[in-house]
Amino acid sequence: MKISIQFFKHKAYEFRWAILSGIFVGTSYIPFPPWALLFCYAPLWLFAVQENRSAKDALTAGWITQFILTLIGFHWIAYTSHEFGQLPWIVSILALLLFCAFMHLYIPAAVGLGVWLRKKFSLSAVQTLFVIALLHALFERHWPVIFEWHLGYTLLWAKIPAYHLADLIGFHGLSALVLVFNAWLAFIWLNQSQTKKALLHVGALALTIMVLIGWGSSRNQQWQTFDRKIHATVVQANIGNLEKIYAEKGRAYQESIAEKFLGMSEKALEMFPETDIFIWPETAFPDYLDEHLIQRKNAAMLLDRLRVMNRPLITGAYSKDLNSDARIENSTYNALFLVTPTSATSPAPYRKTELLAFGEYLPLSEQFPFLLELLPFVSNFGRGQGPSVLGWMHNEEMVNWGGQICYEGLYPKFTRGLASNGADILVNVTNDSWFGYPFEPQQHLYMTLARAIEVRRPLVRSTNTGVSTAILANGDVLQKSPLHQEWTGEFVINYRKNAPSTFYVLWGHYDWILILIALAALILTGALHARSRRP
Repeated sequence: MKISIQFFKHKAYEFRWAILSGIFVGTSYIPFPPWALLFCYAPLWLFAVQENRSAKDALTAGWITQFILTLIGFHWIAYTSHEFGQLPWIVSILALLLFCAFMHLYIPAAVGLGVWLRKKFSLSAVQTLFVIALLHALFERHWPVIFEWHLGYTLLWAKIPAYHLADLIGFHGLSALVLVFNAWLAFIWLNQSQTKKALLHVGALALTIMVLIGWGSSRNQQWQTFDRKIHATVVQANIGNLEKIYAEKGRAYQESIAEKFLGMSEKALEMFPETDIFIWPETAFPDYLDEHLIQRKNAAMLLDRLRVMNRPLITGAYSKDLNSDARIENSTYNALFLVTPTSATSPAPYRKTELLAFGEYLPLSEQFPFLLELLPFVSNFGRGQGPSVLGWMHNEEMVNWGGQICYEGLYPKFTRGLASNGADILVNVTNDSWFGYPFEPQQHLYMTLARAIEVRRPLVRSTNTGVSTAILANGDVLQKSPLHQEWTGEFVINYRKNAPSTFYVLWGHYDWILILIALAALILTGALHARSRRP
């Protein structure tokens, strides 16, 4: 035992800078204040660029960093495994440790590859720092992960005006800038003995940051003009997980859940008589709403009550094709419907396209169907053909709602598609009841709100347990619902009809090409400089 303790003490000291980076990153991400945002990766990278540092050591250090930051920022995976997967706590904790071990391997990959390139092309320590930063920026936007995140979102969370530049380069681009600033500060640390040079770079870095903040503030002024508005009321019914499970399986609670949402909506209409439309969260209506199934008991009740309220409804529900085979598990879709009081439903509901692995589909089950027999508790929904918009005639004008169902709000490409398809307002419906309090609800919230800035469309977010809110195209976040409480709230959604496409929608997502060019230039410059020094 004593030998084991001494071994771990030695390793902890050897990789202390990697441990420090893990703590810095983990405690600088939502919901923490971004106190170490500009230098969180610097200790890891400085460790990696030390003389005679091997790529293996760099990989190990990067792995330690990603394990620690994942454990801090995403510890809610254990709660989700227990609550959603119905796993024992000991198994759920093991699932968390497995997640921490493998989910963010792009961090050690970037560090390890950077050190390998240094040795291969005789790069300097400074060049290697920036090579690692650029590799990290490239990997984090292409590496397959279940819950996509990066440091760009912290700017919106902390209300740092530079986030308004996301309509040019997206939040992935902002994250790349943060990583470059980390490399810049690490460079300053390397040159701290040269006081004049270090101070010059500190001043240049500070000036660059101030310019970006000022530029962001000025861009925000371009989106302060609106020519339309809608009063949207969100209903957050706080339905329990067991009720959701039973309702999904059709065993019970369907009628009581529908009744709860309808009752809360009727009371909300009394409080907010100017309401134009109600918005319920993901699978809030626990039954099918397709036109060919509209005569089912719960659907008929919904239509009757909407006629009395004389208001339309956007709601999550289930969808099934006409003449679909009920014996095929993926014949059911997680869908978004627009229901009007004068007709049945929108002719084509939006069906969720980006499904959550292990929550809504089993990876590789299409190629190997026997996996579904081994893991029968994993849902297996059909996949939609989004992104697509739901049209609603309001005041003799078509309003196009761009639907996102839960997880889809994390994908910039998906929301760019909604904007390109003519969405006037984005609507995100979510059920975050499986994720505990308070980390994931806040992380998921701001990662979703970020899409509104990238495409400059307002976004309304309706959740089962919170956080429900709305954000305008100018970045104003309206009132937020409490977590895990019943709540209704009305949002005045100001928007611009036929708003122009942002640079990011048109071209900004191609900035990875510029990153790739900068990376190649660094490596080529380093290699040529090393060759010129040879005798």
